[in-house]
Amino acid sequence: MKRCFIIAGGDFDGFYDQIRDDDLVIAADRGFDHAKKSGINPDIIIGDFDSSDKPIDNNKVIKLNPIKDYTDTKAAMMIAKDKDYDKIIIYGGLGGRDSHTFANIRSSLEYKKLGIDVIIKSKYKKIFIINDSFTYKFKNEDDFYVSIFALSEAVKGISISGLFYELNDYDLTLDSSLGVSNETCKKDFSINVNDGYLLIIFENKNV
Repeated sequence: MKRCFIIAGGDFDGFYDQIRDDDLVIAADRGFDHAKKSGINPDIIIGDFDSSDKPIDNNKVIKLNPIKDYTDTKAAMMIAKDKDYDKIIIYGGLGGRDSHTFANIRSSLEYKKLGIDVIIKSKYKKIFIINDSFTYKFKNEDDFYVSIFALSEAVKGISISGLFYELNDYDLTLDSSLGVSNETCKKDFSINVNDGYLLIIFENKNV
């Protein structure tokens, strides 16, 4: 998979995965400040810069009009899509304005429907969407909650094995909160979906 890292302008705890030479790194507006503090050198810097100073290196900068129909993070995602990246990892995509966090989740759904996997990560949280099957290989230090929410009118045929609460061929509706705060059990687990889009949230228990 071709990976694109996006450093967004929300809460950023300094955590990010190892960047490979073939990864594309985009800083979105105030995300450039986060990148500088963490020693990350972005390939592209994009934004209207209404919440941060415009970077000096104009060769990397894409200046957006503040009056637009999408967020700076979404603009970065659009670049990744146009360059045929099929995996987008967003840091700094949580916290800050709740409306921006929600927009990032909705944009993740939009791109999942296009076949692009989007993960929103911090040191203690991970948010992503599935529409088929997912397996997690347990590590000894793992201790986190697993929550699921329907992003379709009904997500059909959900089966969960290896977590504290298991499901078998269950239909989860858009207005249900049944899937909140499941727990790992010190072993591998899997979540399978027959039809629909399912939001999955990992949250560290010790935070």
